[in-house]
Amino acid sequence: MKNILLIISIFFFSTKVFALPRFSLQKGDVTCGGCHQNPMGGGLRTKGGESFSINALPMWKRGDSFTGAISESITLGADFRSQFLYFSQQYPLYDDFGIKIKDTTSCIKSFHAMSYAVELGVKATNSLFGYLRYDPLSAPAEGYAMLHFVHSSGELIQSGDVVNDAYVKIGAFLPAFGIRFDDHTIYARGGNSDVSRFGGAGLFWGYGYRDEGGELGAFLFDHVGVQIGVYNGNESNYFSNFIGKNPNFAVSARLNISGEILEDILSGEIGGSIYTHSKTDNAGASVPLSLFAMHGGMNVGPVSIFVEYDDGKNVVLSGGSSIPFVKALTLEGSVKILNGLYAMARYEKFNQYADEKRTILFSTEVKNRVMIGAQWFPLRFIEIRPEFRLATVTAPNISDPIIRDDIKQTTFLVQTHLFF
Repeated sequence: MKNILLIISIFFFSTKVFALPRFSLQKGDVTCGGCHQNPMGGGLRTKGGESFSINALPMWKRGDSFTGAISESITLGADFRSQFLYFSQQYPLYDDFGIKIKDTTSCIKSFHAMSYAVELGVKATNSLFGYLRYDPLSAPAEGYAMLHFVHSSGELIQSGDVVNDAYVKIGAFLPAFGIRFDDHTIYARGGNSDVSRFGGAGLFWGYGYRDEGGELGAFLFDHVGVQIGVYNGNESNYFSNFIGKNPNFAVSARLNISGEILEDILSGEIGGSIYTHSKTDNAGASVPLSLFAMHGGMNVGPVSIFVEYDDGKNVVLSGGSSIPFVKALTLEGSVKILNGLYAMARYEKFNQYADEKRTILFSTEVKNRVMIGAQWFPLRFIEIRPEFRLATVTAPNISDPIIRDDIKQTTFLVQTHLFF
Protein backbone atom coordinates (compact mmCIF):
# COMPACT_ATOMS: atom_id res chain seq x y z
CA MET A 1 0.00 0.00 0.00
CA LYS A 2 2.83 2.41 0.89
CA ASN A 3 4.49 1.64 -2.46
CA ILE A 4 1.26 2.49 -4.31
CA LEU A 5 0.95 5.80 -2.44
CA LEU A 6 4.56 6.60 -3.30
CA ILE A 7 4.09 5.79 -6.98
CA ILE A 8 0.99 7.98 -7.26
CA SER A 9 2.68 10.81 -5.36
CA ILE A 10 5.63 10.70 -7.77
CA PHE A 11 3.21 10.87 -10.70
CA PHE A 12 1.48 13.92 -9.26
CA PHE A 13 4.54 15.94 -8.44
CA SER A 14 6.68 15.07 -11.44
CA THR A 15 4.40 14.50 -14.43
CA LYS A 16 1.10 15.17 -16.14
CA VAL A 17 -1.48 12.84 -14.62
CA PHE A 18 -4.84 12.39 -16.22
CA ALA A 19 -7.67 9.90 -16.26
CA LEU A 20 -9.43 8.64 -19.35
CA PRO A 21 -10.30 9.68 -21.91
CA ARG A 22 -6.70 10.66 -22.31
CA PHE A 23 -7.30 12.75 -25.42
CA SER A 24 -9.20 15.47 -23.57
CA LEU A 25 -7.24 15.25 -20.33
CA GLN A 26 -3.88 15.63 -22.07
CA LYS A 27 -4.77 19.31 -21.88
CA GLY A 28 -4.92 19.10 -18.08
CA ASP A 29 -8.73 19.09 -17.86
CA VAL A 30 -10.23 17.52 -14.75
CA THR A 31 -13.52 16.89 -16.56
CA CYS A 32 -14.32 14.95 -19.74
CA GLY A 33 -17.03 17.52 -20.56
CA GLY A 34 -14.90 19.15 -23.23
CA CYS A 35 -15.52 16.19 -25.57
CA HIS A 36 -18.51 14.34 -24.05
CA GLN A 37 -21.97 15.34 -22.89
CA ASN A 38 -21.36 13.25 -19.78
CA PRO A 39 -18.79 15.01 -17.53
CA MET A 40 -17.49 11.58 -16.49
CA GLY A 41 -16.78 10.66 -20.11
CA GLY A 42 -18.17 8.18 -22.60
CA GLY A 43 -21.34 8.35 -24.65
CA LEU A 44 -22.33 11.12 -27.01
CA ARG A 45 -19.81 13.78 -27.89
CA THR A 46 -20.09 17.54 -27.81
CA LYS A 47 -19.35 19.64 -30.88
CA GLY A 48 -15.77 19.89 -29.61
CA GLY A 49 -15.58 16.11 -29.30
CA GLU A 50 -16.90 15.61 -32.83
CA SER A 51 -14.39 18.13 -34.15
CA PHE A 52 -11.55 16.31 -32.36
CA SER A 53 -12.68 12.96 -33.80
CA ILE A 54 -12.61 14.41 -37.32
CA ASN A 55 -9.71 16.85 -37.33
CA ALA A 56 -7.21 15.73 -34.66
CA LEU A 57 -7.62 12.00 -34.02
CA PRO A 58 -7.38 10.12 -37.37
CA MET A 59 -4.20 9.42 -39.31
CA TRP A 60 -5.74 10.42 -42.65
CA LYS A 61 -8.11 13.37 -42.52
CA ARG A 62 -10.87 14.60 -44.79
CA GLY A 63 -11.93 18.19 -45.24
CA ASP A 64 -15.67 17.78 -44.83
CA SER A 65 -17.42 17.93 -41.47
CA PHE A 66 -19.88 15.63 -39.74
CA THR A 67 -22.31 15.89 -36.88
CA GLY A 68 -24.62 13.38 -35.25
CA ALA A 69 -27.16 16.12 -34.56
CA ILE A 70 -30.41 15.81 -36.51
CA SER A 71 -31.72 19.05 -34.99
CA GLU A 72 -30.61 21.66 -32.49
CA SER A 73 -31.99 19.53 -29.68
CA ILE A 74 -31.61 15.89 -30.77
CA THR A 75 -28.37 13.97 -31.41
CA LEU A 76 -27.85 10.37 -32.51
CA GLY A 77 -24.78 8.22 -31.95
CA ALA A 78 -23.54 4.66 -32.45
CA ASP A 79 -20.90 2.38 -30.95
CA PHE A 80 -20.19 -0.85 -32.87
CA ARG A 81 -17.41 -3.21 -31.74
CA SER A 82 -16.42 -6.63 -33.06
CA GLN A 83 -13.44 -8.81 -32.27
CA PHE A 84 -11.34 -11.71 -33.44
CA LEU A 85 -10.06 -13.67 -30.44
CA TYR A 86 -7.45 -16.38 -30.06
CA PHE A 87 -7.12 -17.69 -26.50
CA SER A 88 -5.07 -20.61 -25.20
CA GLN A 89 -4.20 -21.80 -21.73
CA GLN A 90 -1.84 -24.46 -20.48
CA TYR A 91 -2.56 -26.31 -17.25
CA PRO A 92 -1.40 -29.63 -15.66
CA LEU A 93 -3.29 -32.93 -15.46
CA TYR A 94 -3.01 -35.30 -12.48
CA ASP A 95 -3.64 -39.01 -11.98
CA ASP A 96 -5.80 -40.53 -9.23
CA PHE A 97 -2.91 -40.30 -6.76
CA GLY A 98 -2.42 -36.55 -7.28
CA ILE A 99 0.74 -37.00 -9.33
CA LYS A 100 1.19 -34.71 -12.29
CA ILE A 101 0.94 -36.57 -15.60
CA LYS A 102 1.46 -33.86 -18.20
CA ASP A 103 0.54 -30.37 -19.28
CA THR A 104 -2.37 -29.87 -21.62
CA THR A 105 -3.46 -26.89 -23.67
CA SER A 106 -6.94 -25.75 -24.65
CA CYS A 107 -7.61 -23.16 -27.35
CA ILE A 108 -10.46 -20.92 -28.46
CA LYS A 109 -10.63 -19.15 -31.82
CA SER A 110 -13.65 -17.05 -32.66
CA PHE A 111 -15.13 -13.90 -34.11
CA HIS A 112 -17.74 -12.29 -31.91
CA ALA A 113 -19.75 -9.09 -31.53
CA MET A 114 -19.03 -6.92 -28.50
CA SER A 115 -21.35 -3.95 -28.93
CA TYR A 116 -24.17 -2.82 -31.22
CA ALA A 117 -25.13 0.23 -29.21
CA VAL A 118 -27.24 3.14 -30.45
CA GLU A 119 -27.45 6.39 -28.52
CA LEU A 120 -29.92 9.25 -28.28
CA GLY A 121 -29.29 12.63 -26.68
CA VAL A 122 -31.91 15.31 -26.10
CA LYS A 123 -30.86 18.83 -25.14
CA ALA A 124 -33.99 20.35 -23.64
CA THR A 125 -32.27 23.60 -22.58
CA ASN A 126 -28.68 24.83 -22.29
CA SER A 127 -28.35 23.09 -18.93
CA LEU A 128 -30.86 20.18 -19.13
CA PHE A 129 -29.80 17.06 -21.04
CA GLY A 130 -31.28 13.58 -21.46
CA TYR A 131 -29.41 10.47 -22.62
CA LEU A 132 -30.42 6.95 -23.68
CA ARG A 133 -28.15 4.10 -24.77
CA TYR A 134 -29.45 0.73 -25.92
CA ASP A 135 -27.34 -2.29 -26.81
CA PRO A 136 -29.11 -5.62 -27.45
CA LEU A 137 -25.91 -7.39 -26.32
CA SER A 138 -26.00 -5.83 -22.84
CA ALA A 139 -29.63 -5.15 -21.94
CA PRO A 140 -31.13 -3.32 -20.12
CA ALA A 141 -30.61 0.21 -21.37
CA GLU A 142 -28.65 3.02 -19.76
CA GLY A 143 -30.48 6.31 -19.46
CA TYR A 144 -30.45 9.43 -17.33
CA ALA A 145 -31.42 13.09 -17.09
CA MET A 146 -28.74 15.61 -16.15
CA LEU A 147 -29.26 19.19 -14.98
CA HIS A 148 -26.32 21.62 -14.79
CA PHE A 149 -27.54 23.99 -12.09
CA VAL A 150 -24.22 25.87 -12.27
CA HIS A 151 -23.28 26.41 -15.90
CA SER A 152 -21.49 28.82 -18.22
CA SER A 153 -24.83 29.66 -19.85
CA GLY A 154 -26.07 31.17 -16.59
CA GLU A 155 -29.46 29.58 -17.16
CA LEU A 156 -29.83 28.83 -13.44
CA ILE A 157 -26.59 29.89 -11.74
CA GLN A 158 -23.69 31.47 -13.61
CA SER A 159 -20.41 29.56 -13.30
CA GLY A 160 -17.45 31.38 -11.80
CA ASP A 161 -13.81 31.01 -10.81
CA VAL A 162 -14.69 28.92 -7.75
CA VAL A 163 -17.47 26.70 -9.11
CA ASN A 164 -16.86 26.08 -12.81
CA ASP A 165 -19.72 23.59 -13.21
CA ALA A 166 -22.14 21.65 -10.98
CA TYR A 167 -24.74 19.10 -12.00
CA VAL A 168 -27.20 16.52 -10.74
CA LYS A 169 -27.76 13.28 -12.67
CA ILE A 170 -30.65 10.88 -12.09
CA GLY A 171 -31.33 7.57 -13.83
CA ALA A 172 -29.51 4.32 -14.64
CA PHE A 173 -25.78 4.74 -15.33
CA LEU A 174 -22.27 3.72 -14.31
CA PRO A 175 -21.35 5.29 -10.93
CA ALA A 176 -18.34 7.59 -10.75
CA PHE A 177 -15.48 5.37 -9.57
CA GLY A 178 -11.82 5.06 -10.44
CA ILE A 179 -10.35 5.53 -13.91
CA ARG A 180 -12.69 5.03 -16.85
CA PHE A 181 -10.47 2.55 -18.66
CA ASP A 182 -12.05 1.91 -22.06
CA ASP A 183 -11.29 -1.84 -21.88
CA HIS A 184 -13.89 -3.55 -19.70
CA THR A 185 -11.79 -6.75 -19.47
CA ILE A 186 -9.25 -5.00 -17.23
CA TYR A 187 -9.46 -6.63 -13.80
CA ALA A 188 -10.09 -3.26 -12.13
CA ARG A 189 -13.24 -2.93 -14.28
CA GLY A 190 -15.01 -6.18 -15.25
CA GLY A 191 -12.17 -8.61 -15.92
CA ASN A 192 -13.11 -12.08 -17.12
CA SER A 193 -16.50 -13.47 -16.15
CA ASP A 194 -14.64 -16.76 -15.89
CA VAL A 195 -11.06 -17.79 -16.48
CA SER A 196 -11.87 -20.69 -18.78
CA ARG A 197 -13.48 -22.95 -16.15
CA PHE A 198 -11.32 -21.70 -13.27
CA GLY A 199 -13.62 -19.07 -11.74
CA GLY A 200 -14.11 -15.34 -12.18
CA ALA A 201 -11.39 -12.71 -11.97
CA GLY A 202 -12.26 -9.01 -11.99
CA LEU A 203 -14.44 -6.47 -10.25
CA PHE A 204 -18.11 -5.88 -11.04
CA TRP A 205 -17.74 -2.79 -13.27
CA GLY A 206 -18.20 -4.91 -16.39
CA TYR A 207 -19.49 -3.94 -19.80
CA GLY A 208 -23.13 -2.90 -19.58
CA TYR A 209 -22.95 -2.20 -15.84
CA ARG A 210 -25.35 0.42 -14.63
CA ASP A 211 -27.02 1.20 -11.33
CA GLU A 212 -30.16 3.17 -10.56
CA GLY A 213 -29.78 6.30 -8.49
CA GLY A 214 -28.55 9.87 -8.45
CA GLU A 215 -25.21 11.64 -8.63
CA LEU A 216 -24.17 15.13 -7.62
CA GLY A 217 -21.00 16.49 -9.22
CA ALA A 218 -19.01 19.71 -9.14
CA PHE A 219 -15.81 21.06 -10.69
CA LEU A 220 -13.99 23.68 -8.65
CA PHE A 221 -11.12 26.11 -9.29
CA ASP A 222 -10.46 24.48 -12.71
CA HIS A 223 -8.53 21.70 -10.92
CA VAL A 224 -10.85 19.81 -8.54
CA GLY A 225 -13.61 17.36 -9.46
CA VAL A 226 -16.00 15.86 -6.88
CA GLN A 227 -18.82 13.33 -7.42
CA ILE A 228 -21.11 11.86 -4.74
CA GLY A 229 -23.80 9.30 -5.59
CA VAL A 230 -26.53 7.20 -3.98
CA TYR A 231 -27.65 4.04 -5.80
CA ASN A 232 -29.57 0.82 -5.34
CA GLY A 233 -26.39 -1.22 -4.91
CA ASN A 234 -27.09 -3.34 -7.95
CA GLU A 235 -23.75 -5.04 -8.63
CA SER A 236 -25.17 -8.52 -7.97
CA ASN A 237 -27.94 -8.19 -10.57
CA TYR A 238 -27.27 -5.22 -12.80
CA PHE A 239 -28.81 -6.84 -15.89
CA SER A 240 -32.25 -6.80 -14.26
CA ASN A 241 -34.77 -3.98 -14.65
CA PHE A 242 -36.18 -4.78 -11.21
CA ILE A 243 -34.11 -4.48 -8.06
CA GLY A 244 -36.56 -6.05 -5.61
CA LYS A 245 -38.45 -4.83 -2.58
CA ASN A 246 -35.43 -4.19 -0.36
CA PRO A 247 -32.51 -2.68 -2.31
CA ASN A 248 -29.25 -2.20 -0.44
CA PHE A 249 -28.60 1.48 -0.96
CA ALA A 250 -24.99 2.18 -1.94
CA VAL A 251 -22.99 5.35 -1.54
CA SER A 252 -20.08 6.31 -3.78
CA ALA A 253 -17.68 9.25 -3.72
CA ARG A 254 -14.88 10.26 -6.07
CA LEU A 255 -12.36 13.11 -5.75
CA ASN A 256 -9.79 14.19 -8.34
CA ILE A 257 -7.24 16.97 -8.11
CA SER A 258 -5.37 18.03 -11.24
CA GLY A 259 -2.36 20.28 -11.62
CA GLU A 260 -0.39 21.56 -14.61
CA ILE A 261 3.33 21.83 -13.95
CA LEU A 262 4.60 22.84 -17.40
CA GLU A 263 2.03 24.16 -19.86
CA ASP A 264 1.24 21.70 -22.67
CA ILE A 265 4.15 19.46 -21.55
CA LEU A 266 3.82 18.29 -17.96
CA SER A 267 0.74 17.94 -15.77
CA GLY A 268 -0.81 15.56 -13.29
CA GLU A 269 -3.87 14.27 -11.54
CA ILE A 270 -4.41 12.25 -8.38
CA GLY A 271 -7.64 10.98 -6.88
CA GLY A 272 -9.51 8.49 -4.76
CA SER A 273 -12.86 6.69 -4.93
CA ILE A 274 -15.03 4.70 -2.54
CA TYR A 275 -18.14 2.55 -3.03
CA THR A 276 -19.87 0.97 -0.03
CA HIS A 277 -23.12 -0.50 1.25
CA SER A 278 -24.53 -3.40 3.25
CA LYS A 279 -25.60 -6.50 1.38
CA THR A 280 -27.10 -9.88 2.22
CA ASP A 281 -24.81 -12.91 1.95
CA ASN A 282 -25.80 -16.46 1.02
CA ALA A 283 -26.69 -17.23 4.65
CA GLY A 284 -29.07 -14.26 4.84
CA ALA A 285 -26.81 -12.18 7.09
CA SER A 286 -26.01 -8.52 6.45
CA VAL A 287 -22.37 -7.89 5.57
CA PRO A 288 -20.58 -4.68 4.56
CA LEU A 289 -19.38 -4.38 0.98
CA SER A 290 -16.64 -1.80 0.50
CA LEU A 291 -14.37 -0.95 -2.40
CA PHE A 292 -11.66 1.70 -2.25
CA ALA A 293 -9.44 2.93 -5.08
CA MET A 294 -6.54 5.29 -5.49
CA HIS A 295 -5.88 6.45 -9.03
CA GLY A 296 -3.75 8.81 -11.03
CA GLY A 297 -1.72 9.11 -14.19
CA MET A 298 0.74 11.22 -16.05
CA ASN A 299 1.33 12.81 -19.42
CA VAL A 300 4.74 13.97 -20.61
CA GLY A 301 4.76 14.98 -24.26
CA PRO A 302 3.64 11.90 -26.24
CA VAL A 303 3.76 9.55 -23.22
CA SER A 304 0.73 8.83 -21.02
CA ILE A 305 0.61 6.61 -17.93
CA PHE A 306 -2.31 5.63 -15.67
CA VAL A 307 -2.35 3.71 -12.40
CA GLU A 308 -5.19 2.40 -10.23
CA TYR A 309 -5.01 0.39 -7.02
CA ASP A 310 -8.23 -1.21 -5.70
CA ASP A 311 -8.83 -2.83 -2.30
CA GLY A 312 -12.20 -4.38 -1.47
CA LYS A 313 -14.10 -6.36 1.15
CA ASN A 314 -17.03 -8.72 0.43
CA VAL A 315 -16.90 -7.63 -3.20
CA VAL A 316 -19.03 -9.26 -5.88
CA LEU A 317 -16.92 -10.33 -8.84
CA SER A 318 -17.89 -10.24 -12.50
CA GLY A 319 -18.68 -13.96 -12.35
CA GLY A 320 -21.28 -13.40 -9.60
CA SER A 321 -19.40 -14.85 -6.62
CA SER A 322 -18.59 -12.83 -3.50
CA ILE A 323 -14.98 -12.61 -2.32
CA PRO A 324 -14.00 -11.81 1.31
CA PHE A 325 -11.01 -9.65 0.35
CA VAL A 326 -9.69 -8.55 -3.02
CA LYS A 327 -6.90 -6.38 -4.42
CA ALA A 328 -6.29 -5.22 -7.98
CA LEU A 329 -3.46 -3.23 -9.55
CA THR A 330 -3.50 -1.74 -13.05
CA LEU A 331 -0.67 0.18 -14.71
CA GLU A 332 -1.22 1.29 -18.30
CA GLY A 333 0.90 3.38 -20.63
CA SER A 334 0.68 4.67 -24.18
CA VAL A 335 3.02 6.46 -26.58
CA LYS A 336 1.95 8.48 -29.61
CA ILE A 337 3.98 7.12 -32.53
CA LEU A 338 2.30 9.04 -35.35
CA ASN A 339 -0.87 11.01 -35.62
CA GLY A 340 -3.62 8.41 -35.19
CA LEU A 341 -1.25 5.63 -34.06
CA TYR A 342 -0.49 4.79 -30.41
CA ALA A 343 1.57 2.00 -28.88
CA MET A 344 0.15 0.61 -25.63
CA ALA A 345 1.30 -1.56 -22.73
CA ARG A 346 -0.40 -2.70 -19.53
CA TYR A 347 0.49 -4.61 -16.36
CA GLU A 348 -2.16 -6.07 -14.02
CA LYS A 349 -2.53 -8.14 -10.86
CA PHE A 350 -5.68 -9.49 -9.23
CA ASN A 351 -5.54 -11.16 -5.82
CA GLN A 352 -8.31 -12.80 -3.79
CA TYR A 353 -7.94 -13.64 -0.10
CA ALA A 354 -9.94 -15.53 2.51
CA ASP A 355 -8.54 -13.69 5.56
CA GLU A 356 -8.26 -10.07 6.55
CA LYS A 357 -4.45 -10.18 6.72
CA ARG A 358 -4.37 -11.08 3.01
CA THR A 359 -2.27 -14.20 3.52
CA ILE A 360 -4.64 -17.07 2.63
CA LEU A 361 -5.48 -17.25 -1.06
CA PHE A 362 -9.09 -17.62 -2.10
CA SER A 363 -10.12 -19.09 -5.46
CA THR A 364 -8.42 -17.73 -8.60
CA GLU A 365 -5.40 -15.43 -8.35
CA VAL A 366 -3.93 -13.59 -11.32
CA LYS A 367 -0.24 -13.26 -10.48
CA ASN A 368 0.30 -10.97 -13.44
CA ARG A 369 -1.01 -10.17 -16.89
CA VAL A 370 1.02 -8.20 -19.41
CA MET A 371 -0.44 -6.65 -22.55
CA ILE A 372 1.28 -5.00 -25.50
CA GLY A 373 -0.76 -3.57 -28.34
CA ALA A 374 -1.70 -0.57 -30.40
CA GLN A 375 -4.55 1.82 -31.13
CA TRP A 376 -4.86 2.85 -34.77
CA PHE A 377 -7.33 5.46 -35.99
CA PRO A 378 -6.81 5.30 -39.78
CA LEU A 379 -9.91 7.33 -40.68
CA ARG A 380 -12.44 9.32 -38.72
CA PHE A 381 -14.73 7.25 -36.47
CA ILE A 382 -12.70 4.05 -37.05
CA GLU A 383 -10.43 2.37 -34.49
CA ILE A 384 -8.46 -0.85 -34.96
CA ARG A 385 -6.84 -2.32 -31.86
CA PRO A 386 -4.52 -5.38 -31.96
CA GLU A 387 -3.38 -6.74 -28.58
CA PHE A 388 -1.23 -9.57 -27.28
CA ARG A 389 -1.68 -10.66 -23.64
CA LEU A 390 0.27 -13.10 -21.49
CA ALA A 391 -1.05 -14.04 -18.04
CA THR A 392 0.06 -16.28 -15.17
CA VAL A 393 -2.87 -17.54 -13.08
CA THR A 394 -3.08 -19.73 -9.98
CA ALA A 395 -6.38 -21.57 -9.51
CA PRO A 396 -7.85 -24.65 -7.80
CA ASN A 397 -7.56 -27.84 -9.81
CA ILE A 398 -10.80 -28.90 -11.52
CA SER A 399 -10.71 -32.42 -10.06
CA ASP A 400 -9.18 -31.63 -6.65
CA PRO A 401 -9.66 -28.06 -5.31
CA ILE A 402 -6.97 -28.64 -2.70
CA ILE A 403 -4.38 -28.68 -5.49
CA ARG A 404 -3.60 -25.24 -6.94
CA ASP A 405 -2.53 -25.18 -10.58
CA ASP A 406 -0.24 -22.65 -12.23
CA ILE A 407 -1.90 -21.77 -15.52
CA LYS A 408 -0.37 -19.84 -18.41
CA GLN A 409 -2.79 -17.96 -20.63
CA THR A 410 -2.04 -16.46 -24.03
CA THR A 411 -4.45 -14.14 -25.82
CA PHE A 412 -4.30 -12.43 -29.20
CA LEU A 413 -7.14 -10.23 -30.36
CA VAL A 414 -7.96 -7.66 -32.99
CA GLN A 415 -10.82 -5.35 -32.15
CA THR A 416 -12.63 -3.16 -34.70
CA HIS A 417 -14.49 -0.15 -33.38
CA LEU A 418 -16.85 2.06 -35.43
CA PHE A 419 -18.30 5.07 -33.62
CA PHE A 420 -19.90 8.46 -34.12
